[in-house]
Amino acid sequence: MILKPYTYYKDYFSDIKESNIIYTDAKMVYLIALVRINKPTIKLNKKLKWGSIKEWEMYITRRNDKIEEISKEDVFLELL
Repeated sequence: MILKPYTYYKDYFSDIKESNIIYTDAKMVYLIALVRINKPTIKLNKKLKWGSIKEWEMYITRRNDKIEEISKEDVFLELL
């Protein structure tokens, strides 16, 4: 999976029923929120730096996580 810069993604964990909303800038990946099934979404006050894009691509490949690109509007709806 190749992550594009300046894009929002939803990363679905394969072993548990939760997902992360992440944002990529030119080089880094940031955690925006943690979405859990049947529980409130945990929105972070500050973006949490979570590593480089290259590191994150290897992490996704190794864990076989499902990841999808989402729009700014979808992020906004998730965080309501």
